[in-house]
Amino acid sequence: MENIIRVGVIGAGSLGQHHARNYAAIPGVKLTCIADVNEKAKEIADKYGAEFFTDYTKILDKVDAVSIVVPTTYHYKVAKFFLENGINVLLEKPMTATLKEAQALLLLHKKHKNLVFQVGHIERFNDAIKKMQEMKKIPILIEASRLGPFTARSLDVSVVLDLMIHDIDIILKLVNSKVKKIDAVGVPVLSKSTDMASVRLEFANGAVANVTASRVSPRRLRKIRVFENNAYMSIDYVRQSIKMYKVAENLSSDRQISWSDMTFLESYPLENDEENLAKELKSFINSVKTGAKTAVTALEAFEALKVVLEIENQIAKKSRKMKV
Repeated sequence: MENIIRVGVIGAGSLGQHHARNYAAIPGVKLTCIADVNEKAKEIADKYGAEFFTDYTKILDKVDAVSIVVPTTYHYKVAKFFLENGINVLLEKPMTATLKEAQALLLLHKKHKNLVFQVGHIERFNDAIKKMQEMKKIPILIEASRLGPFTARSLDVSVVLDLMIHDIDIILKLVNSKVKKIDAVGVPVLSKSTDMASVRLEFANGAVANVTASRVSPRRLRKIRVFENNAYMSIDYVRQSIKMYKVAENLSSDRQISWSDMTFLESYPLENDEENLAKELKSFINSVKTGAKTAVTALEAFEALKVVLEIENQIAKKSRKMKV
């Protein structure tokens, strides 16, 4: 009989309840418990046949792995507790609220190398992104936009840590070069923290990325365009689709090229209807079962955090100057 992986979900809010729902549907996984300070989360536990706790420290003998889906300020404390007690951890992004906390978790994981420690950068599991990575493109310019309407969700962090970090993680993976320069601006609109931000990243290999994120947009848009010599790709995160364009062949080298010379080369509508979160959790469980390397390493999550915290730092400095 296959070994059953016992899983708990810490935090059953707007995202945590979807972790619970997906774990309950994965073969070989038993959702044993849900922990949340809000007693209303007991309804979610009851729905999936799991025990309910208001104190996450009481579930150690009931789990082999946990998803930590609590506010960012508690990421370090909760992840530290489970890693120190021999439990595999999937920690929602951002990794932590500070670099110091993230470094401490990296060091702790080194002491517990037998444990799986994965950070939830969910766009890594988007089929469009996976397809693009398979093509091994060499980006020269990247443009990313992630816009959405205002909600009360995740207001404990800015739009940079909430939304932009997804694109920063993907861009770091695609470019695979050190960030040389960051120029960022941002503004609070409907909350006390940054609700809209724009950043330009310059990399050591010469690549450039322009990234925009907003949680006060009337429309929902999640796209990234990747330009290379004589070609570019347009990726729609929501539709999980790719369109590729390339300069037509056999053009005279001495004439100016226009848009009409661009040829629609190929489209990749991806058929997988499975939600990205389900793919992420299955990948995590596979690493727990087999010891396979996680799809997103803790070090990669740390690098993404380092960039977004510098973006936040720049925005804060510019904001202070404007107030003077």
